[in-house]
Amino acid sequence: MQYDSLSAIDSKRFDVVIAGGGLAGLTLARQLRQQFPELEVAIVEKTARPLPTAAHKVGESSVELGSLYLESLGLGEYLQRHHLLKFGLRFFPGGGELPIEQRCEIGPSAEPIVRSYQIDRGTFENDVRAMVEQDGVTLIEGVRVRDVALREGDEDHVVTLARREEQGGPGGRDDEQCQLLARWFVDATGRVALLRKRLKLTRGTNHQANASWFRVDSKLDINDMVAPDAADWHKVPTGDQRWRSTNHLMGEGYWVWIIPLSSGKTSIGVVVHDSVHEFEHVRSLEQTLAFIAEHEPVLARALENLEVLDFRCLHGYSHNVGRAWSADRWAMVGEAGAFADPLYSPGTDFIAFANSFTTEMVRCDQRGGDLKRRAQALNLQYRALLNGTVDLFRDAAPIYGHARAMRTKVYWDNFAYWCFPCQYYVQSIYKLEGADHSPFSDVGIRFVELSGYMQKLMRHWAVAAPEAPPPGFAPVPSFPSILVDVHVALQDKMTPEQTLEYMRSRAEEGNELASELLLRLVYDLGEQKARAMFDELGVGDWKLRVPRAQLEAHKAIGLARRRAVSLTVRDVDRCLGRTVKNTSDEVVAELMAPLLADEAPVTTRDSASLFRVTARQ
Repeated sequence: MQYDSLSAIDSKRFDVVIAGGGLAGLTLARQLRQQFPELEVAIVEKTARPLPTAAHKVGESSVELGSLYLESLGLGEYLQRHHLLKFGLRFFPGGGELPIEQRCEIGPSAEPIVRSYQIDRGTFENDVRAMVEQDGVTLIEGVRVRDVALREGDEDHVVTLARREEQGGPGGRDDEQCQLLARWFVDATGRVALLRKRLKLTRGTNHQANASWFRVDSKLDINDMVAPDAADWHKVPTGDQRWRSTNHLMGEGYWVWIIPLSSGKTSIGVVVHDSVHEFEHVRSLEQTLAFIAEHEPVLARALENLEVLDFRCLHGYSHNVGRAWSADRWAMVGEAGAFADPLYSPGTDFIAFANSFTTEMVRCDQRGGDLKRRAQALNLQYRALLNGTVDLFRDAAPIYGHARAMRTKVYWDNFAYWCFPCQYYVQSIYKLEGADHSPFSDVGIRFVELSGYMQKLMRHWAVAAPEAPPPGFAPVPSFPSILVDVHVALQDKMTPEQTLEYMRSRAEEGNELASELLLRLVYDLGEQKARAMFDELGVGDWKLRVPRAQLEAHKAIGLARRRAVSLTVRDVDRCLGRTVKNTSDEVVAELMAPLLADEAPVTTRDSASLFRVTARQ
């Protein structure tokens, strides 16, 4: 609420004071009140209601982990009623020289089983502010946190608030001030990053990329950018719902997002990697529109007569944090802590992790636990999760211009995401400590290791063998498929023991998938380029086990091959197409020799349990 005078709250003590009432701060307050209804929680937010519809903030698009977090706060029915159900992530890689219908389209062909949302941030924050007030949170609007004196031990932090007045003082303005006492102080100020900057905890990610974005006052349907007589394109299953996806128009070193909002407006954003396109190309609205006109002319024509409502840009948006939780009872959440990249929409995922980790710190404090040890563990977990995510994007600029490499990347990245980070959150593994948590760290390290190999492969493919994007629709995930199986498994509730068994089996399956993707690329590149790849990437030293039978199966053809390969390999064929053979079997065997093992391919699920989504539907 807006206080007529800050004296009404001067010297008031709270268990938790949250600086910032955006997506991260609001959801944290709701989470804390739901889990600890006895706590006094306050949010201090500089903007007062009403917020404009389609408020100009990042974070409109969510994916499974973040959406499950929001639903866990009791927001599922609200999101379904007031925001858009998202029709997955959809990619058009290869550059915009061709009409959209002649480009490769990668995306779902059926409604995702586990929901995600396109969130109108203005509507969401207006509504959730009212909800947290009903939860018993003290919401102090139109006021900023001017300073915080962090204390050690059990002494309360002192938070200084200020509100700008319209009369008095130089220039006709004075500050009205008061102080709050807080056992816990949480920075949710976004890129203001009150604590991170003051405590010099900003860390780089070696990911140099920039973004600009704006909103137009209209629904922008990607189907309207394709002529009605392109019948094959329009009759793709559920093609009339493409507009609900987060659509990505992609080329080497850049991508453009198109995100629909429930208000009827549309968010348009441009992301560029420094290695290919300088920040100057997106520094202003005029430059951003010129970039779109040059690289995505079909979209530029669709935007010509639409009203632009706003504009914002970020230079070097990716950052990590040295530590976001302290035994001295402070924390950072949202972009005030760390940010990876907007591709795959992971922002709300990391809000879910940071808010949940903060809740665990408060729980530890409530129980009189060892805050120092808990903070050390959670900081390590958070940085590992963030670094593993950044690895997906840091060197991906060439992949965005190569359709087959991007299709393979989406296949692998979805598999790894749904198998480890999502299950790590959904099954509350982050709550485990010490020896109970260590085995999960080991599995996570293995997924990061495998994923690192895959990112190197996709980048090398895109650089070594550029090609025009093949036209047509590539359903990823394909129904049925391994991807659908791991996607649907996010609905399952498992014990920690069951979760560990599940993750380990999926990591074994990941080894088989990675081996198969490597084999396919060695065959595809031809002898000279395949040998160069092994030399440049040191593939022979990778910790991959390639069953000899998996290699032998590639020598068979037709029905004999289908009978020889594992169910996992069949899934790769179904989702990515059959192997293109430009390298002889003899050369492939020679190159793969250091990785070969005599064990049988590991298929963790039989045909009755794989693709179980068909039974659920």
